[in-house]
Amino acid sequence: MNQLNIPKNNNKKESSPLEGKYILFINSGSPKKRFILKRAKELGVKIILLNKEEDWAKRFADFFIQADTYNHEDCVKKIEDFLKKQKIDGAVTFWEDDVPLRAKICETFGFVGNSYEAAINCRNKYKMREVLSKNGILCPKFKLIKNGLNHNSEENNEDFENIFKNLNFPAIIKPVWGSMSQFVIRVDNIEEAKKAYEYISSNISPGFDPIYNYGCELMVEEYLDGAEVDVDILIQNGEVKFYSITDNFPTKEPYFVETGDALPSRHPEYIKDAVKNQAERSIKALGIKDGCVHVEAKITSRGPRIIEINARMGGDYIYDWIKSVWCVDLIEEILKIAVGLPIEIKKSDIPKFHLVGKYFIPESSGVVTGIRGLGLVKDKTRIKNVTILKKVGDAVLVPPEGFEQIGWIVGKGNTYAEAEQNLEEAINNIEIKVARYQPESFIGKTKRESRLSAASVIRKRILQQARIEKIRSLDPLNLRPLKIGVLCNKYEDSIDSELRVQKDLTSIGLNIKKALEEKGHKTFFFDMNENPLPIQKITDSNVDIIFNVCERINNSSLFEPHAAAILETLQIPYTGSDAFTLALSIDKIKMKKLFDYHNIPTPKYDYIYSLDEEIDEDLKFPLIVKPANTDNSIGITNESIVTNKEELWQRLKYVIEIAKRPALIEEFIEGDEVDVCIVGNEEDLRVLPLRRAMFENLPQNIWHIYPYNAKWKNSNEDAIYSQIKTEWPAKYSSKLTQLISEIAIDVYNILGCRDYGRVELRVDKDGNPYVLELNPNPSINREDALPAAAELVGLSYENFIEEIIKTAIKRYKDNPPYYHLQSSILTI
Repeated sequence: MNQLNIPKNNNKKESSPLEGKYILFINSGSPKKRFILKRAKELGVKIILLNKEEDWAKRFADFFIQADTYNHEDCVKKIEDFLKKQKIDGAVTFWEDDVPLRAKICETFGFVGNSYEAAINCRNKYKMREVLSKNGILCPKFKLIKNGLNHNSEENNEDFENIFKNLNFPAIIKPVWGSMSQFVIRVDNIEEAKKAYEYISSNISPGFDPIYNYGCELMVEEYLDGAEVDVDILIQNGEVKFYSITDNFPTKEPYFVETGDALPSRHPEYIKDAVKNQAERSIKALGIKDGCVHVEAKITSRGPRIIEINARMGGDYIYDWIKSVWCVDLIEEILKIAVGLPIEIKKSDIPKFHLVGKYFIPESSGVVTGIRGLGLVKDKTRIKNVTILKKVGDAVLVPPEGFEQIGWIVGKGNTYAEAEQNLEEAINNIEIKVARYQPESFIGKTKRESRLSAASVIRKRILQQARIEKIRSLDPLNLRPLKIGVLCNKYEDSIDSELRVQKDLTSIGLNIKKALEEKGHKTFFFDMNENPLPIQKITDSNVDIIFNVCERINNSSLFEPHAAAILETLQIPYTGSDAFTLALSIDKIKMKKLFDYHNIPTPKYDYIYSLDEEIDEDLKFPLIVKPANTDNSIGITNESIVTNKEELWQRLKYVIEIAKRPALIEEFIEGDEVDVCIVGNEEDLRVLPLRRAMFENLPQNIWHIYPYNAKWKNSNEDAIYSQIKTEWPAKYSSKLTQLISEIAIDVYNILGCRDYGRVELRVDKDGNPYVLELNPNPSINREDALPAAAELVGLSYENFIEEIIKTAIKRYKDNPPYYHLQSSILTI
């Protein structure tokens, strides 16, 4: 049991009989349920929140019980422990998934509520139909579809067709445990029924929606004609205390997507009475005695028929509408019922005003790319409210890929016609753009005949592409807090020969994570040393962008490009260079060839892959022999400089036979070594102050280079390299500084470096620069060259790290990769 700190509210609470009542709220639900907890606090309720994790609702809770609400036994045990220290006066849930759990809790601890049997009668649609039929209540004909049915086999195909023998088409296939019209599909013939069954079976799972933890069974039932209405009912001790009927606008079939509503209902009184009576008979037959019930019904040519009964308050704008039109506070009354306080409601015969609402629903799944005109909808006398659930960059999934909406708008008036006119005028001021996803076959580039079979694939692709679009919508100059992943390598202490490098790789990720958190971002750490690789963790994290500083996979630097390739495949935005540039820069031989092609000054060179290859005899000693595909100066020592053929042969044997790498042989350039640190992309680049390393103080037997031990010194033997003199910024002439900078920019752009990088050069005693290599995604630990150069121009480490994020965001904004969507303007 955790007691939480509640922000002080200096506003005086209204007088309420609920003041000081301790009520258990089961599952916070999504943030759009915030108004429920806010209202409970206004009524003086002490909120005890039972939830899987602390989330947005934490600030409203006085106490928190952590438990998985799909693990009923664990929840009951945690509540039992809580009750040893603190009383509970009642329990409620406003979340469809937890209706059975609330019933179990009420039964176990004697709280006011419905029985577990009644809750299952409502949650299980097949069970609901059985109970209603047994009690003589007219409802659609129905059948359960056998679990695991495969209509492709001859035997099961016959079974599948037998299901429809006593059911006329059109018919409805739906999940037994579903909610919010998910996977409810109209079918007009047996072939459509087979396709719909296959589509639902392949997509329905707890991974799509946790509600399917209760089961993934399907049922089929008779299609009902007529207008649809919702009936919201308050019932206490089996007596209906209040009801309200809302008209539903025609749904988009075959998926039954809701398009809008109107309150009060425009149906004649005799029809409304018939609907209310049918609803009341049904909830009593199911065993519902206390609480709020949301009933869905159709007014058919044969009279009203019940479609579904939900033992909780209706979602979206139902609470607001009923409070506005009838002055009845459903939340307050539900809480009173839960703690056993009597409710007495006098419903006015005359509505306060009329409301007409419509949902913003795109024609096709895609990514929201623009929302404009909301500021023009300001007249509260004509518009009740506008609610937008999606932001620019968010995916919106409509059937068959998903069952979402962008939001809704509600018009208000003294009559239905006035409310409708106000609504339409407001809608005309709002423009919502959605980049549509066009599912295509990979063969022949033709559209698929049916989107059903590809629904899960398309859904995954849209969610991936939404990450890119979300980044494109950000303003890099005014960066809000983001969810940022840090992709890196983490090593435990060991006696590995490369311990010094491993410690540095570990600390880079931790320091970046800390820096980002200090700037207000939420961070996630992904260790590419894990086995298996954390690909699923990355996908599930839903981060906005990844800060990619991974240098190894399977403990090999040769796989560094693969980390970027994984992120590209997942279509997750990330910082730094792409897989191609990273791979090209590891291969020093190909890099040198590109330098030659583009006339970049570089030391003369040759290379071999085996010892039987010949070497250019025009190369002049001294030469430096390097492994051609390593980083961190691994394999480079004082012995890497050779002055004759014998030393050359010995060093080549080491690189080829022992290190098992191709060998790059360069003419050694005596002089300074210069680091050119660059931040930015294409023409929007900033060259930071040059760093110059001078070697004159080294002993005579030590070559003037940065070998492995110079970069990773940790012993007395390596201390001689501390005598290397560093000058920062380098005191070259402005002309030479400009030349070095321009050459480095050419290298940076030719090799496709992105966001930040470091070009390494040698400058001989005559002032001639020679490019050695490009280091894309160089080490950016706190003491490394790039952050140190940034500090010289006034960027703290934290600001420098965030600057890289901003640079990457601007790059995606200007020219995002893998953007395959076509914009279309949403029409309602």
